[in-house]
Amino acid sequence: MSDKKYDAVVIGSGLGGLTAGALLANAGYSVCLLERNFSLGGAASVYKVGDLWVEASLHQTSDARNPRDVKHHILSKLGILDEIEWLPTGPLYKVKGGPIGEPFELPVGFEAAHDALAARFPDKSAAIKRFLGEIEQIHDAMWTLKQAREEGSLAKFTRGMWEVEPAAAGWMSSLDEIFTRDFAGAEGLKCALGANLAYYGDDPRKLWWIFYALAQGGYIASGGAYIKGGSRQLSLKLAKCITKAGGVVRMGRLATQIETDADGNAIAVRHVARRTNDADERVEARVVMANCAPAVAAALMEAPARARMEETFGGRPLSTSLFSANFGLSAKPSTIGMTDFSTIVMPSTMQRFDQYGDGATAMADMPKGELPLHTIANFTAVDSGLWDEPPVLLTVLGLDRLDNWKSASKEEGVARREAWLDAIQGRLEQDYPGFSNLVTSRLLLNAYSMSSYLNTPEGAVYGFAPLPPEAPILMGFPRTPETPMGGLYLASAFGGEHGFNGAMLSGAEAARLATRRLETNGAE
Repeated sequence: MSDKKYDAVVIGSGLGGLTAGALLANAGYSVCLLERNFSLGGAASVYKVGDLWVEASLHQTSDARNPRDVKHHILSKLGILDEIEWLPTGPLYKVKGGPIGEPFELPVGFEAAHDALAARFPDKSAAIKRFLGEIEQIHDAMWTLKQAREEGSLAKFTRGMWEVEPAAAGWMSSLDEIFTRDFAGAEGLKCALGANLAYYGDDPRKLWWIFYALAQGGYIASGGAYIKGGSRQLSLKLAKCITKAGGVVRMGRLATQIETDADGNAIAVRHVARRTNDADERVEARVVMANCAPAVAAALMEAPARARMEETFGGRPLSTSLFSANFGLSAKPSTIGMTDFSTIVMPSTMQRFDQYGDGATAMADMPKGELPLHTIANFTAVDSGLWDEPPVLLTVLGLDRLDNWKSASKEEGVARREAWLDAIQGRLEQDYPGFSNLVTSRLLLNAYSMSSYLNTPEGAVYGFAPLPPEAPILMGFPRTPETPMGGLYLASAFGGEHGFNGAMLSGAEAARLATRRLETNGAE
């Protein structure tokens, strides 16, 4: 067994861990990142199944080139913003079916979004303007407050506190409550504004309004984008920031223990090679960045520390999971009329927006009737750089839960997956005649796949459920990378917001907290 010492050890190479490690390395601290898999990025990766390249999770993110996008400052600070090619995906999405009926496209920009929504729902024009103005103000206020903290600017802090008034007014509200306040009865309008809810959660009655405002505000302000070459390009650039600064990135290393001292401070990480019987290694650390769920980190600790982690995090509900049906095609979808990047299809049985999450239990059984709400991601609607030649990827994704699959035997699970692939393919054939003739391969990933690949409890893809807080805004943001263990931080979606932006923000905040500890030699 060999002992080494680093300022920071990062467990996991998802975007949160990579962001935290890159920022700490950029600040001059020694960093060692350990990744159990043999590829980087977690959800931000591209992998091959047979001869088909599959995008692990990224279907769209807000365009980081906008100075007010949450990724812009992080990537600019690291010097890699312009090393990544951001491909605009056009309208944020097309949505059809359910209460909205005929297709509607939500364009980029608050003014354009208002004009399109007002044209479709003219009797709600004034309410739409107020609603979008509130989202824009919340989005800008949070950006101003972040800038104020980073620059120590009293003027920006004062401005941010003035701008944040709408957030304070609705701080403890759900999205459904705000929608009801502004658009009672206008179910089609609600669906037009929240069609992509699956990017954040599954139930508008439980989704925190502020999360929606920040995430959707970022999309509307910046526009959607896909990274040329796939999400792995972002992961590789962040990892290079670590190694370029003298840090170490080690693949195929499974963390087996987080050591803590008598005072509960994280002091070391033990790890082993996944594919060999090598002796374990011990790495001393001044801080540990856990790019994982708190339950996963807690399982690596001795009983007293594990109990403290479970007491802090054990009762928090988890987010939804997702399914992903991936089809390899012999030609680009445009040959059969599929030209939009993102299309969201709502079933006719969905008559109210608060029924958004009803389809999350659909895969507990064989397909029956209409498909549940789902999103079609057509990656070749942009010059992705990955599917110029067949097989070409087309992905259909929607809500799922691990409970849907727990009672199924292996044979039952295989049969049900095939039946769902048949049903999804059949719906695509119905909407786009000729689709089935293009299919050369197909693969259904479900909540079990998410749980195994991402090592996340119950397949929760967005960390904790985005529930409204129980305390007012004066108590601060309700989610933090801090843990009850000194020097241990959650550099993942479990430490903050959701999705790609949320994971990177959590990693950046974890790095900020860790830097403060490192600068004060552990005194907090």
